[in-house]
Amino acid sequence: MQGESTIARRDFLTTALTAASSALTIGLSHTDAHGQEPTHQSYTTTKSPLSFDNLYDTSVLATTLKGEAADRLALRRLVDAWAHCADRRLAEAQSNLFVPNGTIFNYEGDPNTHQPHSTIKGRAAIRSALAVLNTFTVTLHMNGQSDAIIAGDHAIGETYCVVHQFSEQNGQRKCQTLGIRYYDTFLRQESRWYFAERKLVIDWSDSRISVP
Repeated sequence: MQGESTIARRDFLTTALTAASSALTIGLSHTDAHGQEPTHQSYTTTKSPLSFDNLYDTSVLATTLKGEAADRLALRRLVDAWAHCADRRLAEAQSNLFVPNGTIFNYEGDPNTHQPHSTIKGRAAIRSALAVLNTFTVTLHMNGQSDAIIAGDHAIGETYCVVHQFSEQNGQRKCQTLGIRYYDTFLRQESRWYFAERKLVIDWSDSRISVP
């Protein structure tokens, strides 16, 4: 039995060495004596369809996903587009994330126990109100957990967000940090999701001197 085992191992090693030698020979056949690729061989490249301009597209047609999965992706892109446009100061694009008569309600405290301290209605008014972002040298909106319930062309959702806002005061850099929740009402029109209403709820804020 031991002799048969030795022969089997020897046959296996012989087969493996033969396969490796064949692979090496095939590989060498693709290069010349100097190790260069043959001059007749050419490689073609295909232009990538990827573009940063296509990020944050809130249309359900901008994905290969279908049904609820496509809706959920578009809704997440919508809430992320708001953050992106805010930090890049794209006021017109940001206001266009709303339906024409969309509304923002601003709260300092839970909507169940507080009244909104301001209301902004319509794209033009929203675009004008976004000018407040220009008072900061830089902002950073970080979206956290987010969920939505979808019923046909309508949906509601909640998104958590932490915002850092930097400004210069008396030669010092100041950082204001906000803990925000958004209660959103969404509307789908012509395969694209929009905000119909945003309740911007500031749960807490903190301001301090920031050292670069």
